[in-house]
Amino acid sequence: MGNFERQYKILIVDDHPATRKLLQNTLKDYTILAASNGVEALALLEDNPDTSLVLLDIIMPQMNGYEVCQKIKENPATKDIPVIFLTIMGEEADESLGFKAGVTDYIIKPISRVRLLARIKNQLKITSQQELLNQKNQELQQALDEIKVLSGILPICSFCKQIRGDTGEWHNLEAYIRQHSDVNFSHSVCPDCMKKHYPEMED
Repeated sequence: MGNFERQYKILIVDDHPATRKLLQNTLKDYTILAASNGVEALALLEDNPDTSLVLLDIIMPQMNGYEVCQKIKENPATKDIPVIFLTIMGEEADESLGFKAGVTDYIIKPISRVRLLARIKNQLKITSQQELLNQKNQELQQALDEIKVLSGILPICSFCKQIRGDTGEWHNLEAYIRQHSDVNFSHSVCPDCMKKHYPEMED
């Protein structure tokens, strides 16, 4: 394992110390947080909203895994954190409840080290790709917001060539185009105007 693992923070939530210790040893290459119950887990997430993944037991005192998962998904600061259930409850109805609560994946105990590491790595890759996509979308939206585009029909005075804006005011043509696009002007003289205004230059 290498840099891929080091950049991620995983929260383990299980009321059995031996299970927490086993998971911590298995995931020693990741940054690990650990909680023994749901209340403690939610408090840790409040202080660590940059958590990358939650490994969550279902059968726990005070608050079961379904309730914890639901709380995570209801909080805007943590709702996008993926949650994987680690549990002995492997019935279809149990899985259905988990997915309704917002769980991302379901691993049945006893836990296979190989399966656990593979599922975690796959989930973190998905999360990383989603974050990258969101970043690109934000950059694209920002770029689009910065682009000023002239489109449609612009009323222009036939004599002085001023432009009438959306609110009815009249604007200098060059100033209006500068304001609504990325165009800058440099001034020159076309051949027809050269003949009209500077006939001596034609000799």
